[in-house]
Amino acid sequence: MMSNSNLNPMDIPEIISRVGDFLEQGDLLRCILVSRTFHNTLAGSKSICKRIEIGDAYSRYRKYPTGAALQSYKENIEELLFYYKFPKEYMSLQGCVRLQSIKCQSQSLFNLSELSSLIMSHSSTITKFELSTQDNPTLREIWTALLGCTHLEVLTISSTQMCNDGVDLFFQVCKRVRCLEMSYVDINRLPPNFLNDGTDEFIFPNMTTLHLRDVRISTPPTFYSSSYCLGILAKRCPKLRSLKFDEYARGGILYRTGACAFYKAVFVDHPFTLTSLSDLYMGSFGIKDEDMAALLRKMTELRRLDIPDCEFGPLSMQELLADEQEVLDGGHIVRKRRDRRLCDTVEILIFQRQGETPAGVGQAILSNCPRLKELAGPKVKVTEIVDGEEWVSTDLTYLVIRLEADVDKETAEGMQKQRIVFKQLAKMTKLRVLYLTNYNSVAQYRTLDLRLRAGLDELANLKRLHLLSFNRDMCQQMQSEDVTWIINNWPKIKRLDGVVNYKSNAMASLFVAHNISAGFNYDL
Repeated sequence: MMSNSNLNPMDIPEIISRVGDFLEQGDLLRCILVSRTFHNTLAGSKSICKRIEIGDAYSRYRKYPTGAALQSYKENIEELLFYYKFPKEYMSLQGCVRLQSIKCQSQSLFNLSELSSLIMSHSSTITKFELSTQDNPTLREIWTALLGCTHLEVLTISSTQMCNDGVDLFFQVCKRVRCLEMSYVDINRLPPNFLNDGTDEFIFPNMTTLHLRDVRISTPPTFYSSSYCLGILAKRCPKLRSLKFDEYARGGILYRTGACAFYKAVFVDHPFTLTSLSDLYMGSFGIKDEDMAALLRKMTELRRLDIPDCEFGPLSMQELLADEQEVLDGGHIVRKRRDRRLCDTVEILIFQRQGETPAGVGQAILSNCPRLKELAGPKVKVTEIVDGEEWVSTDLTYLVIRLEADVDKETAEGMQKQRIVFKQLAKMTKLRVLYLTNYNSVAQYRTLDLRLRAGLDELANLKRLHLLSFNRDMCQQMQSEDVTWIINNWPKIKRLDGVVNYKSNAMASLFVAHNISAGFNYDL
């Protein structure tokens, strides 16, 4: 059957349905009101009012369905997001049979009883709750309502103070959830006997994700720090897979000692507790290579290791490659063969933002971690790459290394060795961000010669690259042909972070003329 070439695409229901998927809620409702085709195609769709965002008169969320429209589509609602405004019409909603998520953000006092009623009216469907409130003195009603949510899995709390009367209920809610994320939260106290409890009362059996950023126990038990108490919380989650801890700052002071206490509680005092942990972030905290190796030795699987201020040297590298791990068996530490080496599972590896990694570590990582998506920290030399194994980390999207050109870049041999390195980088066709000089380094040094004559053309397949950084190398001498090649071959490139030609700013101007940011030499 021949198709009608005169048919308007906007009269085709299949196209309208696809267009509707990309429209914001307000625009979608307006289209339904003014277009019969939109109305006939989408008016009964479950995507209408699936996500409703409610804000005050000055926000982008000031328009939302009310009255008959709200009642007509309430059974479609899956997410309700309140930004500083809590209309009674929404607080009194009932019968939202698909409502799974509620998010509330407020900087002033609002009616917690109404919010509690909304939660309790949908206690059988809610799986996620997020709250940010600074001025509410007690959250007891909220925790009571959440205790009735039989399918609650994710709890996110931020910019909130928890007073005495709600603390015990809050920790009862935590026993239900799978994921707990807290940021900028002050908890007045711990439940009685939390630290020395010998029963299962303070075990969190469902928790697989615990993220803590700037969280503080205001009045911890005598002789214990806030961070140590939070470490005990983490230790009480036997199924924990993802752990993130970042220290709190008060009055502009960063309490680095807190992370030490947290680390001690979780990994030193009871080292074989979190046997399922595979995702670890520890900010603003440094440990030595031997301690990092001891931690890795006890991990069964490693997906993400984000420890920007920690050492990762030969001992850690040895455990990353090891076929065996340490386990606790009948009270004794024994060696057990791994199902998979850590280097075969790791996807994100970030370490040692400052300082230098020992020779060989960076090359070993890149030639042994096939699943790696992000890598930041190591130093690698051209000669190490030339003499080393082929790189297998070809799925990298984010790479931050200190790549030093320890060869004479002007000789034929030096350019040949650089081309070998370019060929290794060329395998990473998914790269979006590439730092050839570590962003936290203060020293200046030479990296690869970023010209066609040295092998730049090997990188023709880096079509997704949008940032190339070499800002610690003040010796680059790109020419017009190099600039033209980059513009023509890297369609996503937006920024070259570094002086592209230290003798002239003409090349940087060429990039800027094509809306690509590039470094000028302001000393000329």
